[in-house]
Amino acid sequence: MRNNEQGFSLIEVMITYLLIGVSVLGLIKLQSYIEQRADFAIHSIEALNLAEQKLEWFRTRGSLSPDASFTVASYDGDIVSGSEQAANFYILTWSVTEPSSLLGCIKMVDIEASWLDRQGNKHAVNLQTMISKFSEFDS
Repeated sequence: MRNNEQGFSLIEVMITYLLIGVSVLGLIKLQSYIEQRADFAIHSIEALNLAEQKLEWFRTRGSLSPDASFTVASYDGDIVSGSEQAANFYILTWSVTEPSSLLGCIKMVDIEASWLDRQGNKHAVNLQTMISKFSEFDS
Protein backbone atom coordinates (compact mmCIF):
# COMPACT_ATOMS: atom_id res chain seq x y z
CA MET A 1 0.00 0.00 0.00
CA ARG A 2 1.35 3.35 -1.00
CA ASN A 3 0.92 6.50 1.00
CA ASN A 4 -0.20 9.33 -1.31
CA GLU A 5 0.27 12.02 1.32
CA GLN A 6 3.13 14.38 0.64
CA GLY A 7 4.36 17.30 2.74
CA PHE A 8 5.71 20.67 1.69
CA SER A 9 9.15 20.86 0.28
CA LEU A 10 11.80 23.05 1.85
CA ILE A 11 11.69 25.45 -1.11
CA GLU A 12 7.94 26.03 -0.70
CA VAL A 13 8.38 26.80 3.00
CA MET A 14 11.25 29.21 2.26
CA ILE A 15 9.16 31.04 -0.37
CA THR A 16 6.32 31.35 2.14
CA TYR A 17 8.66 32.85 4.76
CA LEU A 18 10.05 35.23 2.15
CA LEU A 19 6.54 36.44 1.22
CA ILE A 20 5.61 36.90 4.87
CA GLY A 21 8.85 38.81 5.49
CA VAL A 22 8.30 41.17 2.57
CA SER A 23 4.71 41.88 3.64
CA VAL A 24 5.81 42.55 7.25
CA LEU A 25 8.43 45.01 5.99
CA GLY A 26 5.71 46.77 3.99
CA LEU A 27 3.52 47.03 7.08
CA ILE A 28 6.42 48.44 9.12
CA LYS A 29 7.03 51.08 6.43
CA LEU A 30 3.32 51.95 6.43
CA GLN A 31 3.32 52.28 10.23
CA SER A 32 6.34 54.59 10.09
CA TYR A 33 4.65 56.78 7.45
CA ILE A 34 1.45 57.00 9.49
CA GLU A 35 3.41 58.02 12.61
CA GLN A 36 5.22 60.77 10.66
CA ARG A 37 1.94 62.13 9.30
CA ALA A 38 0.35 62.04 12.77
CA ASP A 39 3.34 63.91 14.26
CA PHE A 40 3.11 66.50 11.50
CA ALA A 41 -0.61 67.00 12.13
CA ILE A 42 -0.14 67.38 15.89
CA HIS A 43 2.77 69.82 15.51
CA SER A 44 0.97 71.82 12.82
CA ILE A 45 -2.05 72.31 15.05
CA GLU A 46 0.09 73.31 18.04
CA ALA A 47 2.19 75.71 15.92
CA LEU A 48 -0.95 77.27 14.46
CA ASN A 49 -2.36 77.72 17.97
CA LEU A 50 0.83 79.45 19.19
CA ALA A 51 0.90 81.77 16.16
CA GLU A 52 -2.77 82.66 16.66
CA GLN A 53 -2.15 83.40 20.34
CA LYS A 54 0.63 85.83 19.41
CA LEU A 55 -1.56 87.56 16.83
CA GLU A 56 -4.40 87.81 19.33
CA TRP A 57 -2.04 89.43 21.81
CA PHE A 58 -1.07 91.99 19.13
CA ARG A 59 -4.78 92.71 18.68
CA THR A 60 -5.17 93.68 22.37
CA ARG A 61 -3.63 97.10 21.59
CA GLY A 62 -5.79 99.97 22.75
CA SER A 63 -7.79 97.92 25.23
CA LEU A 64 -7.73 98.24 28.98
CA SER A 65 -6.32 95.29 30.88
CA PRO A 66 -9.05 93.52 32.89
CA ASP A 67 -6.40 92.16 35.23
CA ALA A 68 -3.21 93.82 36.44
CA SER A 69 -1.24 90.63 35.68
CA PHE A 70 -2.31 90.69 32.00
CA THR A 71 -0.46 93.17 29.82
CA VAL A 72 -1.91 94.48 26.59
CA ALA A 73 0.11 95.32 23.48
CA SER A 74 1.21 98.84 22.66
CA TYR A 75 0.78 99.68 18.98
CA ASP A 76 4.05 101.58 18.74
CA GLY A 77 6.17 99.72 21.31
CA ASP A 78 5.11 96.07 21.12
CA ILE A 79 3.98 95.47 17.55
CA VAL A 80 7.49 95.27 16.11
CA SER A 81 9.47 92.47 14.46
CA GLY A 82 10.88 89.80 16.76
CA SER A 83 11.08 86.14 17.71
CA GLU A 84 10.73 83.89 20.73
CA GLN A 85 11.02 80.27 21.78
CA ALA A 86 7.54 78.87 22.47
CA ALA A 87 6.67 75.67 24.31
CA ASN A 88 10.36 74.58 24.25
CA PHE A 89 9.85 73.12 20.80
CA TYR A 90 8.59 75.86 18.49
CA ILE A 91 10.19 79.09 17.34
CA LEU A 92 7.87 82.01 16.67
CA THR A 93 9.25 84.65 14.32
CA TRP A 94 7.28 87.67 13.20
CA SER A 95 8.03 90.56 10.92
CA VAL A 96 6.11 93.82 11.04
CA THR A 97 6.05 96.22 8.10
CA GLU A 98 4.13 99.40 7.40
CA PRO A 99 2.84 99.94 3.86
CA SER A 100 4.12 103.27 2.53
CA SER A 101 0.65 104.32 1.36
CA LEU A 102 -0.81 103.95 4.88
CA LEU A 103 2.27 104.87 6.90
CA GLY A 104 1.45 105.03 10.59
CA CYS A 105 -2.10 103.71 10.34
CA ILE A 106 -1.67 100.02 9.45
CA LYS A 107 0.96 97.44 10.29
CA MET A 108 1.26 94.20 8.34
CA VAL A 109 2.24 91.26 10.53
CA ASP A 110 3.67 88.04 9.08
CA ILE A 111 4.20 85.38 11.76
CA GLU A 112 5.88 81.99 11.35
CA ALA A 113 5.78 79.15 13.86
CA SER A 114 8.46 76.57 13.01
CA TRP A 115 9.66 73.27 14.43
CA LEU A 116 11.98 70.39 13.57
CA ASP A 117 10.65 66.89 12.92
CA ARG A 118 12.27 63.61 14.00
CA GLN A 119 14.65 63.68 11.04
CA GLY A 120 15.66 67.29 11.70
CA ASN A 121 13.66 68.77 8.80
CA LYS A 122 12.18 72.21 9.40
CA HIS A 123 8.44 72.71 9.05
CA ALA A 124 6.50 75.93 9.54
CA VAL A 125 3.04 77.46 9.67
CA ASN A 126 2.64 81.05 8.44
CA LEU A 127 -0.08 83.57 9.24
CA GLN A 128 -0.50 87.10 7.93
CA THR A 129 -2.73 89.92 9.11
CA MET A 130 -3.01 93.69 9.23
CA ILE A 131 -3.44 95.59 12.46
CA SER A 132 -4.89 99.08 12.57
CA LYS A 133 -3.59 101.84 14.81
CA PHE A 134 -7.18 102.69 15.63
CA SER A 135 -8.67 100.35 18.20
CA GLU A 136 -12.24 99.18 18.39
CA PHE A 137 -11.87 99.54 22.15
CA ASP A 138 -11.32 103.30 22.02
CA SER A 139 -14.34 105.48 22.48
